[in-house]
Amino acid sequence: MKRQKVPNNKYSTISIPKELHEEIEELITKNPGLGYTSVAELCKEAIRLRLSEIKMEKQERYISQREVEELLEMIERNLRRRK
Repeated sequence: MKRQKVPNNKYSTISIPKELHEEIEELITKNPGLGYTSVAELCKEAIRLRLSEIKMEKQERYISQREVEELLEMIERNLRRRK
């Protein structure tokens, strides 16, 4: 049994509903000023933007949590001083 070589690609594939693909394709065709030359190009940018949003949301939650912790520490220090 011969072993097949797996191509060393930098890409993988994803599936989207045909209707969504057609909608994106129509958008690109009717709006060349958007600058997209393919459905894949728009999808890659959309995914990057969403990932960036998620990272920012996580960072904002982390900062908020840290600020809350700092506030609690400040309150505890003030309470100790009053004793």
